[in-house]
Amino acid sequence: MTGHTLKTAFLLPALLLLFSLNSTNSHAKDSKDIDFASDEVQKTVSWVKKNKDNQKLPYAIIDKKNAHIFVFDAKSKIVDHGPVLLGIAKSDKIDPKTLNARLSSIGKKDRVTPSGRYISVFGPDHRGKDVLWVDTKYAVGLHPVANVPGQRRKTRLQSATSADNRITWGCINVSKPLFKNVLTPLFKPKAGLVYILPESAPIESLLASKDKD
Repeated sequence: MTGHTLKTAFLLPALLLLFSLNSTNSHAKDSKDIDFASDEVQKTVSWVKKNKDNQKLPYAIIDKKNAHIFVFDAKSKIVDHGPVLLGIAKSDKIDPKTLNARLSSIGKKDRVTPSGRYISVFGPDHRGKDVLWVDTKYAVGLHPVANVPGQRRKTRLQSATSADNRITWGCINVSKPLFKNVLTPLFKPKAGLVYILPESAPIESLLASKDKD
């Protein structure tokens, strides 16, 4: 066996293994789906795709019941997902009386992450840090998990259960990698949509009946 043939004999199995691994990884990435997501999340994705409701923009779906976010590109392909922290109150609407109130004066029953369909854009907060503004009227933003003394927000976000993910005044906290590496490059160049699913109302209350057959 010549040196060239011997080298090929050793390289071929390695190349075949590499090809197999790449194919497996590629398939895993391409088949990355949301089968584990709630029926409401899957119904929302189907509705968005059918109606082209995202207007060729990236979008995110926030499942409040399970404290989870799913991020999609403009073609409705799942990009990433992860846990979120949400407002303490399990309600879908913010009381207008709290519009100009100080955070310290807003009781737990009024600390709401509102449900709805929002065209969301990046912009600075009062400290000049980037926030994905969701509900601009009530200053509800999506941002990296904040360090609030006594609230253990990072621990809550990383816990295995969603039972302890209700802690904010209404803003949505995500992990720093998800915010920096996924949401920022997708949403910052232009804009995007954020669908926050209701907790106390049927999903149909969010998905307007404007099917385009």
